[in-house]
Amino acid sequence: MKMKCFDYATLPRVQWSEEKGETRDIVCWPVSDDFAWRAYFTTIHQSGILGQFPDIERSIVLLKGKGVRLTSPGFLEHELVKKMTSFNFSGDILGHAELLDGPVQCFNIMTRRSCWSSEISLVSDERLLPTAHSGVLYVLKGRWEMTGANYVQLAFGQGAWWLPDIREGVIKPLIADSQLLWVDLRPIG
Repeated sequence: MKMKCFDYATLPRVQWSEEKGETRDIVCWPVSDDFAWRAYFTTIHQSGILGQFPDIERSIVLLKGKGVRLTSPGFLEHELVKKMTSFNFSGDILGHAELLDGPVQCFNIMTRRSCWSSEISLVSDERLLPTAHSGVLYVLKGRWEMTGANYVQLAFGQGAWWLPDIREGVIKPLIADSQLLWVDLRPIG
């Protein structure tokens, strides 16, 4: 399988009830109703319920906005205010997302805890694309070039995802001060 590229601007938007926010899915693999892992963006316009997803580990990265407080009495109390830093928590809990000062945009990863794990990093240097596990890239700044099974250039707001069967490749920055989010998705077992 080759890399699947995406552009944030063209991802389908799904509005939440009462227009409290929206979701833009990058990928739900293998299927959206019963995913093993999922990558997506959320934009939260109003404070509200934090969905419950049994057997799911969640990771969230603040991209835009002042921040959001994630709470579930006795289980979770975290203010997500530092941009480009991943916060991980259990999807088993039902919680609340309270905006701190206006809307926020976040990058999210969900993994089914029994079969996948994830790690999100901020990357600014050349990397080999792993062939033994899946991944997602999202460009935050600059321009990047991917070579290997595909040749493609990516700029701000664009990205790619892949499954473990890609051929070896490399992603490298084309200009100084380039940054991307790198999600390493590893099968368990």
